[in-house]
Amino acid sequence: MKYIGFWEYEPEKIYNIFELGSKLEEEYGKDPASWEKKYGKFLGAYWLGMEPKGFGLFDFDVPEQMINVERAFWPYKKFKFVPIFEEDEVKKVYLEKRK
Repeated sequence: MKYIGFWEYEPEKIYNIFELGSKLEEEYGKDPASWEKKYGKFLGAYWLGMEPKGFGLFDFDVPEQMINVERAFWPYKKFKFVPIFEEDEVKKVYLEKRK
């Protein structure tokens, strides 16, 4: 299932976050399949302006992957995950319930 992971951090912790991100990238480079099994699929990250917050797009197969992402950046970056649904899936459910 796909999620938006909204994140925030304290500005003075930005270099800690970069360091953790580099370690995760290195881990991914060594064994992408194992990494994705642990953390799910990471689809991209986006900053909101130049604020100490933004969001990432994730695809998780099991809840443990979401927890692993959140814990990988703890305590420097705090996440809030929100599931996202494709429009066609939502329309299908609503139209079936309408009958």
